[in-house]
Amino acid sequence: MNRLNEVLRLKDDEIVWRLVDNEIVILHRGDWQYLTVNETGAILWNRLLDGANRADLVSSLIGQYDVDEETAAGDVDTFLTLLSERDLLTTGVPDGAGG
Repeated sequence: MNRLNEVLRLKDDEIVWRLVDNEIVILHRGDWQYLTVNETGAILWNRLLDGANRADLVSSLIGQYDVDEETAAGDVDTFLTLLSERDLLTTGVPDGAGG
């Protein structure tokens, strides 16, 4: 799957989450397991709430931290893979949003 320009977003109906001490604590309703996301992941998480493509996510990390594009891209890919494996990502516009 090519995610370079694809708009990704979180599956809101699959999760319950809260911000706790700069980390995201997630309850996945599919298997009722908890996940935690560190401060770096929280930046990406917040971007995915409204929808973002891979390039947007990489730019967010570069803008927030003193990292090169290769490092930021690797971190984004790892994070997206984790979310995909847990079936927490969807693509396109949210339901009810024209497009």
